[in-house]
Amino acid sequence: MNNLTRINQSGNLPLAVSKWLNISCRGVQLLTRLRYVDNCENAGKTTKYDRPYCIKLYKNKKVAKCGDVILIAHRGKTFKALLVSNRMPSKTLPRHDTHNIVLLNDKLEPVGTRIKGPIPAALFRKERKFSKVLAIASKFL
Repeated sequence: MNNLTRINQSGNLPLAVSKWLNISCRGVQLLTRLRYVDNCENAGKTTKYDRPYCIKLYKNKKVAKCGDVILIAHRGKTFKALLVSNRMPSKTLPRHDTHNIVLLNDKLEPVGTRIKGPIPAALFRKERKFSKVLAIASKFL
């Protein structure tokens, strides 16, 4: 038995594709594809096949949750981003269809001037350092 496919002893169903990649995880891990929800310059350049992806989680975790700052890569450049909604179900936050981010500069301020998608109201309670992100948002959940 190799690392690529593990076979269940009772049946012939594969348990995992790889020991490093968990298919059932809906959170943001390394190399997870993301979607911009603000009107930054990079959002206009994004196509279906050229989307930004996560390359580093700033908190020493395996999965990033809503409100975490992550490092993303897009078109060969790296940027900081705030994860505003993800596909992982939670008790306090709704589950979304995509992983949505807002692009940030080095001072953790939003680069864009407008946010198109809904922002969870739980970010109000989470931290005050993203108050500028909440100020430019138009929809809240």
